[in-house]
Amino acid sequence: SVRSASTILFAQAARSKMVAVTCHGATRQHTSPAYRRYIQKQKGGGAFVIQGDNGENSAPNSSTAYVYLKGGPKIPAQEPGIQIPSLDVAKHMPNGYSEMDNEPLLAIAEMGNHSARVEVLKRHIMAVDECDYREATKTFDKIAKKSREGIRRQILPYQIGIAGALVSAVGSIPMVFDVNTAMWFNRKFVTMDIPEPSELDTWLEVGAWTWNWMEPVLGTASFVLLCLQFSRAQIQNLGLKPFTKYLKEMRARNLAKAFPQYNEHFLIEFVETDPMFESLFQNSSK
Repeated sequence: SVRSASTILFAQAARSKMVAVTCHGATRQHTSPAYRRYIQKQKGGGAFVIQGDNGENSAPNSSTAYVYLKGGPKIPAQEPGIQIPSLDVAKHMPNGYSEMDNEPLLAIAEMGNHSARVEVLKRHIMAVDECDYREATKTFDKIAKKSREGIRRQILPYQIGIAGALVSAVGSIPMVFDVNTAMWFNRKFVTMDIPEPSELDTWLEVGAWTWNWMEPVLGTASFVLLCLQFSRAQIQNLGLKPFTKYLKEMRARNLAKAFPQYNEHFLIEFVETDPMFESLFQNSSK
């Protein structure tokens, strides 16, 4: 019968240390293996407490019920419609990575979030050294400082490229349209016949004259950059970052040799997302 079947289901749920949650008169049995594993991870068991918005115990047919586990209140996503968080749910929200549980923190770290990887490494230091969070933070600062040794020399090619691109971009404008700059450059490097003064009255006329020697330079530079961009796109399609990847792998190897007691995977992941330039001016532990 229906009653005997309900009794059997309730007994099975009780043996699994679970209780059926009744809302809107409908009974939901949480009997999946994944859910049982989740309940077993909760400290102190997995009993449910059904409470309403006012914090008092709600009747089984209450229109709004919030499920409380050992880890804190949860939004009743099993209810129909779009649910909104209660005040207790908002109060239990972590305010930073240091307040997050290990499982979600590891998941975020694997997605490439640097702050999460920093927190994972700090907790790993706590577990290995059996120390508190403050001591682990001091050890992490030593690791971060070690990882940045020689970084000024490593980022020099990037800085040269940035400076060269900016100088070329700004300097090309007076080289083409400014008559004084054009005259000086022509006298020093080009030695082309100078037009009549009446043909250099406007900046457009100056550009028409300077384009005789600027066109080959700018055209060749544009074609070279186009080929380099195409090459870079194909390298990215292969998932490669030759120079940058080499630098980060070198930093990771040096870090693993300097701190062999810690998990190499955590050290490598930290170096992978640690900004090379920003790490000169800001603390990576933030």
